[in-house]
Amino acid sequence: MKIPFKTVFYGILLSLIVLAGCETESGDTVSVISPSIAGSGAYVHVDQEGGPVSFEYSHASGSTPQDIFFIFTNTSTSNVTTATTVSSLHSDSRSMPTAEMSGLQAPVGDPDLETYAREHGIGLRGKPEVTAYNANPPQMNQGESGAAYQLAIPEPLYYIVGDTNTFMNASTTDTVPATVRQIVTDGTITLNIWVADDAWSACSKHYCLDQAMVDAFRDKFLQAGSDNDIYDWVTNIFGSPWGSHSYDNLISATAAQSIDILFFDISNDGNLTDSDPNGGILGFFWSKDSFLTSSANYSNERLLFYMDSVLSAKKTDASWEISDYWPSEMVSTLAHEFQHMIHFYQKNVKRASSSETWINEMASMVTEDLLADKMLVNGPRGVSYTDDTAGSSGNTKGRLPVYNNYDYIGPTVWYEGNSALISYGINYAFGAYLARNYGGAALFQSIVQSSDSNYQAIVNAVVAQGYTETFTSLLQKWGVAVLSSDDTSMASGYLYNTGGGFTSTLNGISYNLGSVNLHNYDYGSLSGPKLHNLEELTALGGHYKMSNTYVRVGTAETGTFIKTVQMAAGIKLTVVTKDSQ
Repeated sequence: MKIPFKTVFYGILLSLIVLAGCETESGDTVSVISPSIAGSGAYVHVDQEGGPVSFEYSHASGSTPQDIFFIFTNTSTSNVTTATTVSSLHSDSRSMPTAEMSGLQAPVGDPDLETYAREHGIGLRGKPEVTAYNANPPQMNQGESGAAYQLAIPEPLYYIVGDTNTFMNASTTDTVPATVRQIVTDGTITLNIWVADDAWSACSKHYCLDQAMVDAFRDKFLQAGSDNDIYDWVTNIFGSPWGSHSYDNLISATAAQSIDILFFDISNDGNLTDSDPNGGILGFFWSKDSFLTSSANYSNERLLFYMDSVLSAKKTDASWEISDYWPSEMVSTLAHEFQHMIHFYQKNVKRASSSETWINEMASMVTEDLLADKMLVNGPRGVSYTDDTAGSSGNTKGRLPVYNNYDYIGPTVWYEGNSALISYGINYAFGAYLARNYGGAALFQSIVQSSDSNYQAIVNAVVAQGYTETFTSLLQKWGVAVLSSDDTSMASGYLYNTGGGFTSTLNGISYNLGSVNLHNYDYGSLSGPKLHNLEELTALGGHYKMSNTYVRVGTAETGTFIKTVQMAAGIKLTVVTKDSQ
């Protein structure tokens, strides 16, 4: 029988009895009696600060066997390099990679992340040099008196199908000759789709784009009518991708009349002779193209983002369909990169601010999530867009298997190279939690349109939706939601999984999100979230900044349960109990 104990405790727990509450120079144990909690999904945020004095956590487990978990939340904006210890930890979890046993370093693959990504069909959005550039673009120069600057800037470029252009990538020698293969307008915006000449029909690459493929991508991104394409759905959430501004070194406000998408072989994997492309870089938005060439070398001076032609053209069977695995991933990438384009204008240009990379990337992955069933793709959840339930066990698709293996790393860091796959997993897991508990589309509109650049953008957006939270409380509640994501009765704020969908409505458009059960996802031999044992907890040497570390401390416990805990200042403890299986 489930005991209805799902109310979070903040401040001083009224039922907490402190037997010896003073800190002693000798480090004597402070004994603490905590209230009884039991049953799947029961939790308590323990009001005990970390510090030099250990304490005893104790409660009565009752007669029904319980599994008991500790979640250690690092509330600090920096790594804590003092190890947390707990007496007599359960010891049945998978060992961590040797490379991770030497402190809080950037993780390496386990197994090799590039191999894992290609075996499981996981792609990267963006390139390290592009991510770094977008995070720190050139200085935007204010025009006279801050007035909207239009003079001496050319009008939008108008094309017809068959027109050609040579696009600049990263240097004067790194260029892409391309041809317009499709143009469409919905009466508000014009879309020009370019395809690199060496990626067009009957090319020498593994896979070549043809007109039917281009037309299919066109229809996904923009078509006549309203509320029926990626452009409409994404701008409804985040706002326009370009418009008026007062900077004299940016492209004109009139550039908002058209968007260009360039399909080309981003990683040159279409020319490989010994392997069939199955991953790599799917697309990117590079803010250099929003600057005039006088301020940004190799700018193409237009609203532009880039898509990989090879994976866009890859077939699952003999004939190509937009619903094939990689083409559908590329449809999701259209939404992902379009959010980045809008983000730059809404945050950097309109609000003279910026976003830390992890926030920008999280917004793009949640965009994929919010639009999955509209775009008819599975999205980062890795469950069919036709299925609002959390799916079935043994799932290795989407972003969440990687999150499970690295769940002890916080969302406020962003790794580069192949390790970016770790950051995608962690940030999607956090963003998926936020979207399902605090307002969905409206929440992320507020995050992107905030003038804050760091985690405070998330806190303020949550508060704007009518909730009272801090980033610490969000991390703590997220931790409970992770462990209890197999429970469909969790209260709001602790919820990943209702057994059905989550719906948010913004400006008359509804956005649907499916349920998530992290215990359904496998990474190698790991099934479900990573749970540390004593050796692993000690070997970490502390806690990553703004992170949760999950520890199983008891299995099938009954009666009185006591553990001695030593944790550094800034670390907070949450206890979760679940019925033993």
